[in-house]
Amino acid sequence: MKRIRHYLFIVFLISVSAGYGLHAVFPEKTVDESLYLNEVAQGVIFSAKKGNHYTSREGITAFSTYDVTPSIRGYAGPVKTLISLSPDGRIHGIRILEHKETPNFVHRMETPEFLRQFLGKSINDPFEVDKDIDAISRATVSVEALSKTVRESSRKIASEAMGLEVVSREKAGRFNLKWAAYCLLFLLSLAGYFITRGSKRFLRLRDISLVLGIGLVGLWLSTPFSILHIFNLLLLRPSSDMLWYAIVISAVLSVGIAGRFYCGWLCPFGALSEFLGRVPLRKWEIPLETDDRWRGAKYFLFGLVIAAVFITGRPGFGNYETYVTLFSFHGNALAWGLVALSLLLNLRLQRFWCRYLCPVAALMGLLSRKAEGYPGRHDCPMGNRQMPLISECIRCNRCYGKGQP
Repeated sequence: MKRIRHYLFIVFLISVSAGYGLHAVFPEKTVDESLYLNEVAQGVIFSAKKGNHYTSREGITAFSTYDVTPSIRGYAGPVKTLISLSPDGRIHGIRILEHKETPNFVHRMETPEFLRQFLGKSINDPFEVDKDIDAISRATVSVEALSKTVRESSRKIASEAMGLEVVSREKAGRFNLKWAAYCLLFLLSLAGYFITRGSKRFLRLRDISLVLGIGLVGLWLSTPFSILHIFNLLLLRPSSDMLWYAIVISAVLSVGIAGRFYCGWLCPFGALSEFLGRVPLRKWEIPLETDDRWRGAKYFLFGLVIAAVFITGRPGFGNYETYVTLFSFHGNALAWGLVALSLLLNLRLQRFWCRYLCPVAALMGLLSRKAEGYPGRHDCPMGNRQMPLISECIRCNRCYGKGQP
């Protein structure tokens, strides 16, 4: 494991250095918003940009939301949008210019059909998701960021550049049930972890946690902890959403407390894999050396992805996680094929994806500290050998015993 840590650390340093060098020589091209002015105001001729907006003889004003409200962010950064306002303060045209959101979740948000609902809206309309803006299942954070940036930037331009009166409708912030629910599940699962260390009579608590992980984290929130969270954080592209921070902070905290706790207690894809593995079919017997070699594949693949992401500055190169495809309900044929294969193989190999391919498993395995009391058991849900490496232990506590090596 020490060699693997060194390998990945060197890959990370080289990739970051190469990335900075390449970006210094070949700066990332930004979208030329002027090329799309005719799309948001057909036939209108705009003057040169003055400050943060364009003006026209017709009284239509155009601007990029990022120039006006750069601090409003989605799940992976700002949703840069080009907007034109009519003289009476209504949205005349709209086009999303650029974003870093995960395509699996936001593909519908970019469609003309979805954006059309903004047209004709007044700067004084609420622009609230599930009220006058349609929600998109599994893309709530991104849609809320888009709605907020359109609302706030339009009102600011209307007031400061067009001299229109903006009716203030300040409301108390709504309580975010989603991040609170996630935090509650995390704390209850962590409590279950410590309880089962004390007594194996309560091991069913873990099954309850896994079921809740599938329902709450996977199906309702659609936000399993992903390697994309870490890539965006390291690329200085954090979200402004509380759920994002709750997921990242709890995952990092859990590694320090209990290693791969997230994998063994909360991960919805891991839970599905484990439940499939409990189907009473004879499992394939793999020689230990072969199994160890295959388990090393997730670290090698992780290294390749690290290099691709940090050299290019594009976290999308890390988007090969099966749980992103499954719980976004969106992906191409290859992505869905990988999901199906990864799930079906659990009938013969316990937690196939977790053992051999998962980047989150690789990251958490690297960060897991040594822990006593996990000698392994024949019914290990990870198919671990006796005296397993702690990096392969998902802390199910079946084999845990005080005083054991």
